[in-house]
Amino acid sequence: MVKKYTIICCLLFGAINLYAQKDTVVIQLKEIVLPISKVKDFSKGYSKISITDSLVRRNIKSLTAVLRFNSFIYFKENGPGMVSPPSFRGTNASQTAVIWNGININSQLNGQTDFNAISSNSYDDITVRSGGGSVLFGSGAIGGTVHLNNNITFLPTRKQHLLLKYGSFDTKHISYNFKKSNTKSYVSIGLGYNASNNDFHYVETNLKNDNGELYNSNLDVNFGYKFNNQHQIKIFSNSFFSDRNLSRTLNAPSNDAYKDVSLKNLLEWSYFISPNEAITSKFAYVFDEFKFFDDKSNKNIFSIGTVKRKIVKLDYSNYVSRKIKINTIAGFESTLVNGSSFSSNRRNVFSAVFSFNHQLTKRLSYGLQFRQEYLKNIASPFLYSLGIEQEFNKYYTLSFNTSKNFRIPTFNDLYWEPSGNINLKPEESYQFEVGNAITFSNISFQLNAFYIKSDDLIQWIPNETGAWSPVNVSETRNLGIEFAVNFRKNIGLHHFKLNTNYSYTDAKDLETNKALISVPKNRANFLLNYNYKAFSVYYQQLFNDDVSFLVAIIPAFTVANVGFDYQFLSIKKKPIVGFKINNIYNSNYQNTLSRPMPGVNFLITTNINF
Repeated sequence: MVKKYTIICCLLFGAINLYAQKDTVVIQLKEIVLPISKVKDFSKGYSKISITDSLVRRNIKSLTAVLRFNSFIYFKENGPGMVSPPSFRGTNASQTAVIWNGININSQLNGQTDFNAISSNSYDDITVRSGGGSVLFGSGAIGGTVHLNNNITFLPTRKQHLLLKYGSFDTKHISYNFKKSNTKSYVSIGLGYNASNNDFHYVETNLKNDNGELYNSNLDVNFGYKFNNQHQIKIFSNSFFSDRNLSRTLNAPSNDAYKDVSLKNLLEWSYFISPNEAITSKFAYVFDEFKFFDDKSNKNIFSIGTVKRKIVKLDYSNYVSRKIKINTIAGFESTLVNGSSFSSNRRNVFSAVFSFNHQLTKRLSYGLQFRQEYLKNIASPFLYSLGIEQEFNKYYTLSFNTSKNFRIPTFNDLYWEPSGNINLKPEESYQFEVGNAITFSNISFQLNAFYIKSDDLIQWIPNETGAWSPVNVSETRNLGIEFAVNFRKNIGLHHFKLNTNYSYTDAKDLETNKALISVPKNRANFLLNYNYKAFSVYYQQLFNDDVSFLVAIIPAFTVANVGFDYQFLSIKKKPIVGFKINNIYNSNYQNTLSRPMPGVNFLITTNINF
C-alpha cells in the first residue's frame, strides 16, 4: 500500500516541478484551449473507431443497429428493439462501459447498458475504444468503452436537420435537430421518435413475432455560454422514454411489457487559468427507472427499480509544454436505489485519477494513468494503465498498452432479496495489447492482438438451499485479434470507400477449461460505398460465427443490407431520399437463442438540412 502512494506522490511532485518551470516554455495559441479529451489525449496505445453521421443516419433505430455493422462488438439482442446487451472482446455485458459526455452511465442495478435504449441521433460524436479503460472511466470498462459526446463549440453556425423514415412492420422514425451558436453562446435541441408494430414473420416457420410492439422518444438540450476568455459553462441534458412489449420466442408466447425512463443532466463550469491550463467542475444528476409487467393487460401489477445518482468531479488539466500533458480528477458519487426486489440502499464512492502524457521524442510517446476509489465495505483495487506509441516512419506505428481494470458488485449482486451477497469482491482484470498501424494515402490497416486475464468474476449459481446467489468464482482468459482496413479512392467524380472489421476471440473459463458462452470466435463486417454526383449506393455485410449457449448452439450466419441515396440538387433544401433493403438474402438468423431476427424488409428515408 505504501508503494502505491509513493508512486503517486512522486508523479505529482514531478508534475508540480514541471509546472513551476513552465514560464520558460512559450506556447502560441490563438484561442483558449478546451478541457482535455480523455478519449483522444489519454488513449496512447489504444485503438478507436469513430462513427460518422452517415452511418448513424443509415442505422437510425438504435445504437445497436449502428454499432453491429461498424464495430467489433457482438450484441446479444433479444430481437429488434428488445433488450440488447453487448459483448466486447468476449467479455460479458457488464464489462463494457458506456460513457455519456464523460459520465459512466452503465446501470447501477445490473451493471449493463441496453443499447436499444440509447438513441443514436442524440450525439455529435460516437467513438468505440477497444481495451481496458477503468482508470479513466470507472467500473465495468474492461472489454472496451463506447463514448457518446455532444460537442459544444463557440463558432458562428446555424443548422437544422430533419430525418423521416418509414419501413416494414409499420416502422416509423422522426428526428429533428436544431443548432445555433456564435462566439459567446451555443444552443442545440434534438427530438426523436421511434415506433414499430414489429410483427414480422419468423423465417422458415409459421410463427409471427407477437407482442413485439415498441416505441421510444428522446429529448436533448445542450447549452453553452462563454462569459469571457477565462470562464464558460456548458449544460448537457438527455431524456429517453421507452415503452415496449417483450416479444415471444420460438418456444413460447409472451405477454410481458417493459417501460424505462432515463434522465441525464450535466453542468460543467470551466475556468481557464492560462491558454494551456484549466480547471473544470462537473455536477451531474442521473435518474433511471424501469417497470416490468408480467401481464401487460394489468398495468397495476409490476416490479420496479429506480436509481438516483449525484456526481461531482473536479478536473484539472495542464499542457505543461508542447510535449507534456497532465490531468488530475477528484470525484465523488452518491447513488440511491429502490426497488421491488431490494430495500433502499445507498453507495458513496470517492475517486482520484492522475494522467500523464509525454511526447518523449518526435516519434515516441507514452501515457500513464492511475486510479484509486474508496467506498464502504468494498476493497477497491489500485488501478493503472500504460500506453506507448512508436512511429517508425510516416507509414508504420507500433503501439502497446497494459492495464489493470475492475468492476464493483452491482446493487442487484449485493442486495437482491433474498439471494444477494454483501461479501462479494470486485472483479479484477489484467490486460496486454500490441497494435500495428500502417497508413498510406488511400488505405490504412490496423492489427491489434490482446490478452485479458480476469479474476473473481461474479456469477449467479445455486447455493446450498437451491436458490440462485452471486459469488466470486470464475477466472477467465480472453485472447484474440482485431483487424481493420479502411480504403478510399476518388476517380474524377467517382468516389469509392471500403471499411472492414474482423475479430477473432478465444474466451475460456480457466476453472472448467471450457469456452465461455455467448462469444462468437470469428466475426466480420464490411461496408462498401460508391458515390457519383448526387447518387450513392452502399452495401454492408456481417458474418457471425457459431455462438454456444447453455443448452444449444446458434449456427453461424451472414446478413447483408443494401441501400440507395439520391440528393435532389435542383430543390432549394437539397433533400436526400433513400431506400434500404435490410437482410437482402432473407437469412434465418438469431443473436440470442430462440429469438429470430426479421427476414428481408424495407426502409424509405428523407433527409433534409436547412
